Amino acid sequence: MKKKEGYVRNIILIVICLLLILLGVVLAAALWKQQSRYEAEKKQWEQKEQKYEKQLKKLRKQQKEDQSAETAHPNARLLENLDDSNPGDVLETYVLDMEDISRYFSAYEIVEGDPVYQRINEKSYHQNPDIGLDELTYFKMLHYNFDGEIQVGELIMNSALKEDVLEIFQELFEHQYQIQSMYLVDNYWTGDGITSDSASIDQNNTSAFNYRQSTASAELSNHAFGRAIDINPLQNPYIWYNEDGTPDEYYRDEKYIDRSLDDPHIIDHDDLCCRLFLERGFTWGGDWVNPIDYQHFEKRK
Repeated sequence: MKKKEGYVRNIILIVICLLLILLGVVLAAALWKQQSRYEAEKKQWEQKEQKYEKQLKKLRKQQKEDQSAETAHPNARLLENLDDSNPGDVLETYVLDMEDISRYFSAYEIVEGDPVYQRINEKSYHQNPDIGLDELTYFKMLHYNFDGEIQVGELIMNSALKEDVLEIFQELFEHQYQIQSMYLVDNYWTGDGITSDSASIDQNNTSAFNYRQSTASAELSNHAFGRAIDINPLQNPYIWYNEDGTPDEYYRDEKYIDRSLDDPHIIDHDDLCCRLFLERGFTWGGDWVNPIDYQHFEKRK
């Protein structure tokens, strides 16, 4: 009997030991999982802290530059708007009301005989049955260029897109999104809409309205209706592929055919510019199959 009781006692002790071991394993696994989660969260917070430190450092640097500029130019007068500024002008922050930049994003009617009309008449615009001056709006807006300077830019787009254009480009400016230049295609006029567009692209110029045919067909382009815009075209080329997968024509900087390049001016779905246009109902040429037009955003009727 005593032998049997001893046997049972040993079994109980073994079971208890096994349970204790199992409990230890479970606790160890839980601690390891908790530690791993802690390390992951710690890494995330460290990354966020580094990001915030960089942003804070950048902000302090900008504030210091602004203060230096204000000290150096104590009598500088803030610009009320861009009416007297010319496209391409580089402006310093001390002449801008950075707390109310909306005043530097303006839309103007185009009237026959006015300076804008004189620039575009018989070039990007001529009388036609498809679109009239009253359907087009001239925009003068700020943007950051590739040197990080604040520059005056200009566009002509369809009047129906006025609110979209002003909101998108103001938000791009607020995030210091860089656009190399933004002039009317007429600055590069060669005699016809298509070759003038190519001349503008060769200078990496962002442009919109141009009463011309589409590159790939005899139909009118959406640029002809002021419903399309091309952003930083050298970094975001128009590409037509042959059946063997090779590009059909030469591009000034062929490296940008590779969309995995680490370049802040490459447009993809994560790019701020792309997201802003898509949010407002535009379509992106980068989603096309063939051709692919990475620079191109359009919003049809």
